[in-house]
Amino acid sequence: MTVAGTIRQQVEVGIFMSLGAHEFAALTSEGREIGLTFKARILPFTKAGKRSPRPRIMRVTVELNNLDYYDVRVLYAARGQFITHYELGNIDAGQVSRILLALDYDGKEVLNTRVL
Repeated sequence: MTVAGTIRQQVEVGIFMSLGAHEFAALTSEGREIGLTFKARILPFTKAGKRSPRPRIMRVTVELNNLDYYDVRVLYAARGQFITHYELGNIDAGQVSRILLALDYDGKEVLNTRVL
């Protein structure tokens, strides 16, 4: 099985649905598959530090690192720059689903702490 296929199997379908996930693709580096990437609808923060009422399409990457853990990054483009909405490294496979689910949140923090 591929790395991207393994990650898709480890994350429940309902979690992808809650994020409005689409455009799934294998993440590659130097001709080698290293993870999964997809687009998701997530509420960003405004300049004032509050949640926007409208979701933004963000790129989510789940990458297998050299320690056999996952690194998760959530980025979006705004005004010609890439903004990092969330980033965390060295996550074990059992936590990936909860972290992705926690991204679907409208509170003051990036992640829904009730899910973690």
